[in-house]
Amino acid sequence: MTQETLTEVRGDLVLAALCVGQFRAPCQIDSDRLLVRADEALGQALCALGLELAVVVESFTPAPLFAPDEVLLEQAARSLARRQVQTHVFRPHDEEPPEEDAVLEGQGAHQG
Repeated sequence: MTQETLTEVRGDLVLAALCVGQFRAPCQIDSDRLLVRADEALGQALCALGLELAVVVESFTPAPLFAPDEVLLEQAARSLARRQVQTHVFRPHDEEPPEEDAVLEGQGAHQG
């Protein structure tokens, strides 16, 4: 296996994984660390989250978490075809006038 320059991430690995996922970056998941390809923007984001980063040179075996684009597009097309939108509108009870109307009606009674 070839050696690569990688970024080792330690700390809150769930938070780290969410950040790496936002960048859609390949990631090797170990029990106590994540390994990602060295990338300046990703490194800055991980640092901003307070995670511990170190540069390492190791072999890289990313987890197969990302489906090919064709599969994702096909799933999205199927989902859109069967998606239904439901809405619910809240309406106050008819016998209880909204507070604004009750105040206005009360003012009209005093004037008359």
